[in-house]
Amino acid sequence: MWKLFCLAILAGLAACAGTGPSKSTSDPSDWSAYRAQVLEERNRGEVSPVVAQERIKTRYEDIYGIDPNMEGAFAYGLKLYEAADAGDLSMNEADKLAQERIDDALAHRDSSATLYVFPPEGSD
Repeated sequence: MWKLFCLAILAGLAACAGTGPSKSTSDPSDWSAYRAQVLEERNRGEVSPVVAQERIKTRYEDIYGIDPNMEGAFAYGLKLYEAADAGDLSMNEADKLAQERIDDALAHRDSSATLYVFPPEGSD
């Protein structure tokens, strides 16, 4: 029984070791490259601006998880693209405003990221 238990623990540890990088260690250029690709598809007319924004949002969440600041930026961009589809706003203006909001949210995320020092320094 003891050997079976140890074998199960080792199998679990081996499975955890082979899962690959977590969401927090993903390369930011992966999302940026995906976003650029989707925007190119949108500019060629293969997808609508609203669908492109939803794909970009989904990919961001897949990589980084849910971030309230980015959720707001994506919702804002979605409304801008809906307004552009309705003819209330030009596509260039919608792109400019949406990109500014995403850049602000990314800057906020980067500035508020917790920095860890290893090994921790004693404060006493």
